[in-house]
Amino acid sequence: MFKVLINKIIRTLILGDVLFFSAFGLIGPIFAVFITDQIAGATIATVGFATTINLFTRSILSLPIARYIDRKSGDKDDFLFMVIGMTLISIVPFAYLFVSTPFHLYIVQFILGVGGAFANPGWYAIFTRHIDRTKESTEWTFENVGVGLASSGAAALGGIAAKQFGFDNLFLIVGILSVTGLIINVSLYNTIIASDHHHRNHTDIDGQHNL
Repeated sequence: MFKVLINKIIRTLILGDVLFFSAFGLIGPIFAVFITDQIAGATIATVGFATTINLFTRSILSLPIARYIDRKSGDKDDFLFMVIGMTLISIVPFAYLFVSTPFHLYIVQFILGVGGAFANPGWYAIFTRHIDRTKESTEWTFENVGVGLASSGAAALGGIAAKQFGFDNLFLIVGILSVTGLIINVSLYNTIIASDHHHRNHTDIDGQHNL
């Protein structure tokens, strides 16, 4: 049903998003434990600062990036920003392996915020442009339900995985899952470029008709 109802681009974007949220959902509930137990000199306040740096960076940068994307026609720039952002985000779980001080953590959280600021506007632009008309509610609901189920399932498993395998192995799992999500989205390149050319050709034809 998922394949029949939804076009390839939307389907792939949702699958990649589900993998990303599954990955980071594994560490979400235990992230504070990792900070306070594994990083020398870290406190509960460090957890708050780390979260703030990520969210503040993402919030400040998202709007100018989104405005820049909107000024460019077609999908190519949207796709580029999405891939750059997801690449930065995918680096983060591996970077956690080398965090030993709060300052290191803050740098990694800044990278995470920058990655989100690049990835989200690009992803939203492509999703919005290629959503099937008359199926907007259905496809956004597939996205929200998929991400919600992935996040909730991962949250339940994250603590168990950290206890059984340790934080280092957990971060490797998160990194591998996020890279897999990135690869899935990168696989859209040829489809996105073909769609972009098709859109430009139609725009040129319409423009000639209007002359």
